[in-house]
Amino acid sequence: MEHVEPHDETNDVLQQIIRLSVAENEAEITTLLKRLRLLLTQSTDSQKSLANNAEFAKFVNNVVLNPIMRSKRPALHNLTLQVLANSVVNNKSTQEMTWQTHGVQISEQVHTAPLGSSNNILLMIMYNIYLGLGAHVITDQVVFQTCIRLWQSIIDTKSNYNFEYLHFLLEHFIVKDGRKCVQCYQRLTTVEERIAFLDYVTNYLRENSPNGELSTMLLQYFAKEFRMKSDCILRETMKLRHELHPREVHTLLRIIASASGSEKYAKIYAADQSLFINVSSLLRCVVAAGKEPSGVGSLDKPMTKLEEVALTSDIDADYESRVSFELKTLLVRCTANLLYENPANRGYGLDTELLPTLLECTVMDARNPLMREWSILAIRNACINCPEAQQVIAGLTMQGAAPNDILSELNLDMGALRITDRQH
Repeated sequence: MEHVEPHDETNDVLQQIIRLSVAENEAEITTLLKRLRLLLTQSTDSQKSLANNAEFAKFVNNVVLNPIMRSKRPALHNLTLQVLANSVVNNKSTQEMTWQTHGVQISEQVHTAPLGSSNNILLMIMYNIYLGLGAHVITDQVVFQTCIRLWQSIIDTKSNYNFEYLHFLLEHFIVKDGRKCVQCYQRLTTVEERIAFLDYVTNYLRENSPNGELSTMLLQYFAKEFRMKSDCILRETMKLRHELHPREVHTLLRIIASASGSEKYAKIYAADQSLFINVSSLLRCVVAAGKEPSGVGSLDKPMTKLEEVALTSDIDADYESRVSFELKTLLVRCTANLLYENPANRGYGLDTELLPTLLECTVMDARNPLMREWSILAIRNACINCPEAQQVIAGLTMQGAAPNDILSELNLDMGALRITDRQH
């Protein structure tokens, strides 16, 4: 039997595919694509033959990069994607040709619904080309923005699919190259995209940094961004009622609160006294705003009564989705972390009379779950090995238990829950 070189067989298979009709010969095309997928793993010349075939490029546009085909012929769509993916593995020449031919459509289709395996394969193609040729062919910004838009789609559609190449690509930025990551973040065109990126970092921290520690430069930049943007809130040039920029500040704060309490990252923020001053100042302002009459600063007004969280409450049911939700909790949590074994921050806390504010946070508030527990920890961290702070606490006058509407409504004033049968 005569031996046939893989690239010659590849050319023959390609010719057969482009002569067939997708509508009439799907089964035959599927068989040929499976053969082609194997041939591409055997020869770089086979990869080049495919990349240079203009007619097959049209077939790819019709089957892979046509959103209708993803839902109409999913098996054929995925198989063709796998063929395209095999054509760019460890081959810089085919990587460049493939991106020049299909790059724009690939970057657009990566985050297009319905989300699933095809999005991951498209990302795999982008990943191979980006790692093979770098910014010479695909700019860092295109890769970064494409990944963020996919993350937005994942959030919007509540997808549970594991997009492993999304994590490979984003970890390249947030773990390996903080400087490049900061530059790409700064160039994101919308606030929503910036918030989506910060949400990804929050999720990475929540998972305990599974594939390497976040870049120190990136975390320092987050602190700088928070100081700058929260200062706008303190100066009231940006109102909390505006739902975009404050949400970005809120997410930055969540990252800092999480990182500052982690053994991996706490040292990054420990010496940043300006961050502590900024966080504690914002906490005092937010607590003060909560004391204002209804209608003035009401966005952050505490919810301390059961009737306020009941279905019949006049308070909007979506209060948990508002930017004020957990704001004080995060500020107190961050304050507690930054006070831990930090004499300099303890001193600033004394100078700014922070302890009375922390004491005011030792209440239950439906808008700020766990605020009470974090404030107790913050007071502890402020007082340990600090006689001056201990003196402040010792100088307070005991006036009995602070009034708490929730405890009163539950009949917990005396430390026990009393249940009565109203039918008798």
